[in-house]
Amino acid sequence: MKKNILIIGIITICFTLCSCDDELDYIPQDTLTDQGISFSKTEMEMYANQYYPSLPGYLSHWAWLSDGSTDNNVPAGFGSNGLIYGIQTVPSSGGGWGWGNIRSTNFFLNNYKKSKASIADQNKYVGEVLFFKSMFYFNLMKNFGDLPWLSNTLNVDSEELYGERISRSVVTDSILKILDESIAKLPTKTQTETGRIHKDVARLFKARVALYEGTWEKYHQGTPFAGDGRDIDRFFTQARDAAEAVMNSGYSLYSDFSDPLIPDGFSYWRLFSTPSNEITGISEVLLARRYDSELGLVFWGQQIRTSGGPSGQGISKSLVDAYLCSDGLPTALSPLYLGDDTLEDLVTDRDPRLRMTVSTPGVPIKVFDGNVDYYQLPFLTLNPWPNTTGYQIYKWLNPFIAPEDASGLNTTTAVPIFRYAEALLIAAEAHEELGTCTQEVLDRTINLLRTRAGVATLDANVGFSDPNWDFPNLSPLLNEIRRERRVELAFEGFRFDDLFRWAASHLISSPRLGSKVEQWRDRPFSPEYDVDAVQVNSEGYISPYFHILGEGNLEFDPSKNYLYPLPIDQLTLNPNLTQNPGY
Repeated sequence: MKKNILIIGIITICFTLCSCDDELDYIPQDTLTDQGISFSKTEMEMYANQYYPSLPGYLSHWAWLSDGSTDNNVPAGFGSNGLIYGIQTVPSSGGGWGWGNIRSTNFFLNNYKKSKASIADQNKYVGEVLFFKSMFYFNLMKNFGDLPWLSNTLNVDSEELYGERISRSVVTDSILKILDESIAKLPTKTQTETGRIHKDVARLFKARVALYEGTWEKYHQGTPFAGDGRDIDRFFTQARDAAEAVMNSGYSLYSDFSDPLIPDGFSYWRLFSTPSNEITGISEVLLARRYDSELGLVFWGQQIRTSGGPSGQGISKSLVDAYLCSDGLPTALSPLYLGDDTLEDLVTDRDPRLRMTVSTPGVPIKVFDGNVDYYQLPFLTLNPWPNTTGYQIYKWLNPFIAPEDASGLNTTTAVPIFRYAEALLIAAEAHEELGTCTQEVLDRTINLLRTRAGVATLDANVGFSDPNWDFPNLSPLLNEIRRERRVELAFEGFRFDDLFRWAASHLISSPRLGSKVEQWRDRPFSPEYDVDAVQVNSEGYISPYFHILGEGNLEFDPSKNYLYPLPIDQLTLNPNLTQNPGY
């Protein structure tokens, strides 16, 4: 049966976008080259398809690695990210300074007008390619800051090859401009095939880019990493307006999930454990990466229930502590908080999203053929992929095993990439940065998320002062909006960017701790868990890096580690390029 739905991750055609040798006079039929493409509708679709695997969620271990080495997660291997651990070196070549995708998108945009396809078909695929060009540029800017801006397809003689880097502020203006062009050309979600980029995906991405740059430039002011300082509020305004446009497009938060084996109110959790063939029915999801076992498109999602993560992973104490109690108060202030001596105490009367993110005793981890396996203990003694903290992930685990997945570790669970909740969070944060976050704004943004989760709503005046706020020098409301963002989007790939755009070096370098180790003494681990041999800090919390750092912090260097260095060969080839600060 022919599938007319795009499954993100398939590359149906090999694309070769390089200069052809003189002797090459045969163009394979499964290859599109600079010489061979006529920009028919089919060719434009195939051309755009090559970029879809670049979207997030393609990693086999997305559940664990999406928040990587941030303060949400504790990898067993010290130094898994050179920036965060302060060990980044200057590469001789490569290092992420790659322009192939920019070149190929420029080729399409410079040449598609020769197409004889309808204007509607041209607009659809031009809109998609513009979107991906903006995404590729945004990723380069996050990594390197100031960049050359390239609009044309270059060859070995192009003067632009020796151009200077321009301010990230100007680069962002250009990214937002091509996103506006993309939005104008793209069809709506209902007018295009499931799985393809549409107007609201581009709007949400525009909001994401604008909020990122606005906060980056605001909180990096006075440092070598700042932009040009022009009217930073223009970014917050665009972020707010783009997010509001998504909010006005008819989406809603998913809240209808019910299953007798799953605790009540677990709709948030179900967003990340929904089979690909069901994800299209969830309005909250604007775009998801979908998998199909018939086509061999699967990922290692079932390993969430059989291991602690690649090379060893664990949810951090820092993330667990961020969740409010169900009365809307932080753990330092709420009478409901029972402490963290045991996992059971920890999750009692807390924001229910904590139990939907961290595995707790009694939740099902495998349902198949009438049998149910329930979670009991973290994989603290598993070899070679142990849990590192005692806090094991439950978000992204789908216990309902499809018959075709029963014999292995693979799954066809969908991966939401763009969802409505992000628009609500961006709108609230942008409003607060602009000084316009009222109770009315909160009630149609943050409080929709809290109501879905089952935690008390947020008042514009907040009404308390948390002694453990991450940003005590900022407003109480901004602290709570940032807390909400961290909790709602945990392990969806946002935390690294958030810490860097907020210039949160104190959080980036904070100790990576886990649960209190004593709760695991004399528990039925196999093999046995030797509590007395575990590295802990002075308060008895698991501290996987204690042998390296003691009670100290990671060695993140805020004078240079907010950006990656340019590779040596590019600085040699183009003397007009400058190295990033500190390298």
